[in-house]
This record gives sequence, C-alpha cells and structure tokens, in this order.
Amino acid sequence: MIIAFLFASGLLLIGLLLRVNFRLLQGLYLPAAIIGGLLGLAILQGGSVVAEHFGVGWTTDAMELVVNQLSAWPGWLIAVVFAGLFLDKPAKPPSQILCGVARQGNMVWIISLGQVALGLLVTWLIIQPLQLAPFDGDVPIYFGQLIEAGFVGGHGTSAALGAVYEKMGFTEARDMAFFMATVGLIYSVLSGMFFVNLAIHRGWVGGGKVEIPILTGLEARRQASALGQTKVNAEVLDPLVFQALIVAAAFALGLGIQQLIELGLRTFDVASPGLPLFLFTLIGGWIVRDAMRLFGIQDLIDPDTIRRLVAAAMEYLIVAAIASLNLGLVIQSIVPLSILLLVAFAWTAVCLLFIGRRLLPAAYWFELGIVNYGMSTGVTASGLMLLRTIDKDFSSGAAEDYALAAPLSAPFVGGGILTIVAFPAMISRLGVGTTALLLLAVVAGLYWLGLWLARRSDID
Repeated sequence: MIIAFLFASGLLLIGLLLRVNFRLLQGLYLPAAIIGGLLGLAILQGGSVVAEHFGVGWTTDAMELVVNQLSAWPGWLIAVVFAGLFLDKPAKPPSQILCGVARQGNMVWIISLGQVALGLLVTWLIIQPLQLAPFDGDVPIYFGQLIEAGFVGGHGTSAALGAVYEKMGFTEARDMAFFMATVGLIYSVLSGMFFVNLAIHRGWVGGGKVEIPILTGLEARRQASALGQTKVNAEVLDPLVFQALIVAAAFALGLGIQQLIELGLRTFDVASPGLPLFLFTLIGGWIVRDAMRLFGIQDLIDPDTIRRLVAAAMEYLIVAAIASLNLGLVIQSIVPLSILLLVAFAWTAVCLLFIGRRLLPAAYWFELGIVNYGMSTGVTASGLMLLRTIDKDFSSGAAEDYALAAPLSAPFVGGGILTIVAFPAMISRLGVGTTALLLLAVVAGLYWLGLWLARRSDID
C-alpha cells in the first residue's frame, strides 16, 4: 500500500514536471494525472514484459502487487468523491430553475441518453453480429453503455459502473470503461481546442478577438490564492483536517448504512443486490449537509476545501485507474472499443455543432456548447477550461446556466442514478435493441421539447 501510494504520488509529480517543461504537453492541455497515469501504465506493463523476458521474477511480482493495489483504489476513492458531492453544494430553491437553465438541462439529457442509445444500437446491429474479439459471439449486452460511462461519466463513473457490472458478470467493464474515459479525456482537450479555433475563425464567439493561453501549470505561484477558508482555530485543530473529518463523517455514515442494509438482508435471507458503496456515501453526504443545516452549523462547511479534497481523490483515482489498466484486455478489445469511440466522437460533434446551436441560447450557444462538449467527452473541468479560452471572465452567462442546470441532470444521467441503476436494469430486462430504440425515442422527444423551449424563450 505504501509503495503504491508513493508510486502514484511520484507519477503525479512527474506528470506535473513534464507538463511544466514540455510545450507540446502544454499545447495539448493534458492534465498531470493523465500524463502520469500513461507513464505509470508504460512502466508497469512494459516493465513486467522486460522483467519476464530477463527472468527477474521478483520485479514482476512487485509490479503485479502494485497493479493489484492501484486497481483497488478507484472503488474506494469514488466513494470518497461521492461523499463530498453534496457537501460543497447548498440546496437551491426551485425559483432558480429558469427557462435558460431548463434548456441547458434538457441538452445534457439529450447528450447522455444519446450516448447510451447509440452505444447500445451499434452493439446490437454491428458488434454482436460480427462476433468481434475478445467476446467471440458472446458480447455482453451492457457493452454499449461504456460510451456514457467513459465520456459523460469519466473515470469516477467508470469505477462506479464497473463495480455494478462486475456483480452482473461483465467483469471486463471496469478496464474497458477506464480506457474509454482516458481516451475521452485526451480527445476532449485536443478536439475541443480544434472546435474553439474553428469557432473563433467562423465568428461563433460573442467576445470578439480571443487569445488562447498556453498554461504550464505553475502560473498560480505568481498569483497565489487561498485554497479555502478557515472555519476552526488552527491552534485547536487544523482547518484542513476539520473539513476532512466532515467528508469522513459522510463516508462513515454511508458505509454504516450499507452495512446495516446488508445485515438486514442477511437476517431475512434475502439476496443482496450488490449496490456499490459510493451510492451510500452520496446519501451520507446529503444527510451530513442537511443535518448541519438543521442544527445551524452549516457555515462550518467550507465548500472550496471540500472541493479540493474531492479533487485530490479524483487525481489519485485517475492516475491509479490508468496505470493499472489491463492493457492486454484493451488490445484484444480494440476493434469493438474503436467502434464505440467513433460513434462517441461523431455524436458529441453533432451535439455541439447541430443540436446545441438550435437548442441553446443564441447569444452564447457556442460558449455553453463547448462546456457541454468538454463535459460529454471528458470532465466538467475540461469544459470549463475550454470555455475560459474564449470567455476568460465567464461573462457570457454560459457558466451560470451550466452550474444552475446541474441539479436537473447530474443526479440522474452521466453517472447518476439512471446510469448506475436504471440503465443496467433496463438492458437486462428489455434487451439491447428494445432499450436502444426506446432511448432514441426519448432523445427525439427531448429534442422537440428543446425546440419548444427555444421558441418560448424567443417569444418571452
């Protein structure tokens, strides 16, 4: 465990140093966790091959132990991430859900459901009939959902959904979803910058002339800012530790709820549904936040520090997930995975350039669309980074619409309850084809709803 932690920490540090010193990586906007994770994958996979070739058995065993440790991290770290999701966000009143926010929320549903529907459709019509390796005619019915898991969801959702599918017999889902998420995150930055430059050239950007900065990653050292606010006296307890204790309380409460449910099911001799821990830590964070509000101490929560703790867990999750990828499985599955990737690339481009242009507010359709594009191919941070290149001060209104609309979609799709629970159940009961066609019909209905909302907004 200690060796794995030091190895992952070293990868993150090397990833940062490479980003700082190589202009190519700066121009590609690759995060340090991606760079370090790919380096770790090369070391562990390539090192094992070299060690086995030269007969250095102890080296191979040591690398295998590190891989086993790192591969177990995402399941725990995603539970930490989910424990903090509700803690850093105050509950918003319904009055804040405006028409523009509804249009943005509807757009995210179209993107997410479209990824699931098209992934299942191509699995049903192409991948299953062709009997592509490594499945040899026995393609898991859930295979098509890997697009949503890796693209809209990202590494966190890949860890969560992988745990669900492992209990349903699709043991390869986790590594495949991590591969999709890694490719998606890299593609998000590269293709996103292409579309940003295209938008500047075509005049789609509302802010006029735009300069795209090249970031090394150390700019903050010259403009230092506080990570969070002090909520307790440091002489009594370190403020960072106090915020970590709040996250730990949410995690512990979620773990306790899970164990109580498991105990109750065993008592009544009922088969456990195998719900993953992160669902319960999410509930734990919700309870802790509302309990602190009830007792009038919600001001002790520092959202900025909570976000930093959650972000730290995500950094280690990403580097561990990439470094511990089952590269052999990915290589064996490269043909069906490539088909899914091509479908995902095409759908996200259609959503940005065609659907988003018609459904999002005309004054800043591209600004809001590029945030959605970054979210739907990588993570929200990628979308915001792309937005900052053309809307430095977030003055267009796109960031506000995106943030306010998050409650309309985040709890449900792209890693929410529908992604983790409902879609696997639908696929299992209805089959791949029926689920795909049903979701396509829903996407079509949402598109017409979006057109109606756009016309309603123009009238108002």
